[in-house]
Amino acid sequence: MNLEEYFTRIGFHGPYDKPDLATLKLIHKQHVMSLPFENLSIHCGERITMDLEVIFNKLVRSNRGGWCMENNFLFGWALREMGYDTVTFGSRVFNSAINDFGPNASHLINQVVIDGKAYITDVGFGVSCQVWEPLELVSGKDQPQAAGIFRLIDKGDIWVLEKTGRKPKVVNPEFAKSNLVSRVETKQIYCFTLLPCEFDHFLEMCLKLQTDPNTLFTNKSICSLQTPTGFRALLGWTYSEVTYNPEEGVDVLDMRDIPDEEIDQILREKFSIMLKDKLKPVNKTKYSSLRIHNSDFCIASLKGKMNLEEYFTRIGFHGPYDKPDLATLKLIHKQHVMSLPFENLSIHCGERITMDLEVIFNKLVRSNRGGWCMENNSLFGWVLREMGYDTVTFGSKVFHSTTNDFGPDDTHLINQVVIDGKAYITDVSFGVSYQVWEPLELVSGKDQPQAAGIFRLIDKGDIWVLEKTGRKPKVVNPEFAKSSLVNKEGTNPIYSFTLVPREADHFLETSNKLQIDPNTLFTNKSICSLQTPTGFRALIGWTYSEVTYKPEEGVDVFDMRNIPDEEIDQILREKFSIMLKDKLKPVNKTVCYTL
Repeated sequence: MNLEEYFTRIGFHGPYDKPDLATLKLIHKQHVMSLPFENLSIHCGERITMDLEVIFNKLVRSNRGGWCMENNFLFGWALREMGYDTVTFGSRVFNSAINDFGPNASHLINQVVIDGKAYITDVGFGVSCQVWEPLELVSGKDQPQAAGIFRLIDKGDIWVLEKTGRKPKVVNPEFAKSNLVSRVETKQIYCFTLLPCEFDHFLEMCLKLQTDPNTLFTNKSICSLQTPTGFRALLGWTYSEVTYNPEEGVDVLDMRDIPDEEIDQILREKFSIMLKDKLKPVNKTKYSSLRIHNSDFCIASLKGKMNLEEYFTRIGFHGPYDKPDLATLKLIHKQHVMSLPFENLSIHCGERITMDLEVIFNKLVRSNRGGWCMENNSLFGWVLREMGYDTVTFGSKVFHSTTNDFGPDDTHLINQVVIDGKAYITDVSFGVSYQVWEPLELVSGKDQPQAAGIFRLIDKGDIWVLEKTGRKPKVVNPEFAKSSLVNKEGTNPIYSFTLVPREADHFLETSNKLQIDPNTLFTNKSICSLQTPTGFRALIGWTYSEVTYKPEEGVDVFDMRNIPDEEIDQILREKFSIMLKDKLKPVNKTVCYTL
């Protein structure tokens, strides 16, 4: 990504070495005149992501637009690159259907501070509620813009953005009573607090708004672009050109319906958009703008912020933690894997797995669940940072025995911790017999014996490889002697990684893919495993196993049995302390996976 490409996209040719208000106003206006506010991806089979590089390629290089989490996320990046002092806020959009503001994080905005004054920038709301220039963060001040008079109101605990508009004048009689025409003179747009948010704060909502059948964005295909005299919009099949006439106190709306065969032409000629896949226009009249039901991401606001004490209670850790040393790290690492299962049950009981850290905390800590690596290791990384450890996150590629090679994507998340100049790999979420109980020192070729076997980290030059030498399996139950789940004796690679630090957004696309791709391990097997003081227990599909490590005999003892459907909930409750809200549908298809 680079600023020059972005500036070319918005038609900005001025100097930008001085992060002042005049430049900010100019690029803000150029952005809304050049990049549409649109959600067309939802209606042509694409997934909207918060991966900044994906957003840049889509909005800048592919000449598309996006919604707030794309436009404002991109704009925030541009501001930081230009040297502006900027932070991101989450806001709650006003929902007229319930006469209240919707859930938090339904809209993303940025604040910029220049010469001690704060301004709200928002290049991603669209239609007549779109500001063309930043709004000074001053309570009650009328701030006239092309679309009307905007005001920011300080309500004490929240700020509210409202707009006083003009009377609509509809040119076409057949649209005079259209529900698309706003007739409210002064209306609230959204509210927000001055609490800075990272991008992961919006991840769960980003996914919800694309998939929940009750949201505005799944019920209407939207594309709008500001023009020098107003804006144009395509909502479903209805195309509108709106001209602001402040001298007459009206907004003139010229509206018409577009037949299916002309939709692509309208997008191309009016918005400079050429979609790769066919758009399926949608304009349902019955929807609630942001009426999200059973939102797991709302739990955080109900139960309070994340805190270490709750996490320590969850893993049964009662020691001091004021000294980020190796002994403490080893202890919490082991306590974590003994307390929080490695599991993907959400995929098989209708839940969506997210990388929103607050959602992960509520699920794994407060709801007594487990998770896969992107949940467990993300949570553990947060814990390490809160405790004062020097830690970074790496992506790793899991070894596939079917191809005898490492996978192409970073499907596994791990953390590195540096203590007294020595680096250690922590991984609390691989599960079964490949689970390390303690951190591994990042030293090439060193045998590091643990309960499950001997682990080694090998420096191959361009990559590091984790491998394990295990023991011979001893299966108690004859009917499982040849089970594909039983691991064979020997040395096996587990995953490879580089020492390139990664942020959470690096894993977003993979997290989604692993949940929905019919060819992944996680869609083909329901998995739940938990380490025990003598080995581990696991429920794979309907097969329950208790594995006991016996290094003195050179074997791992497998006690395996199949569980009938009616006893699955009992096994989860008694063996893993998990009580699911929704019914689990066990899956154990024949893809390669061993205990």
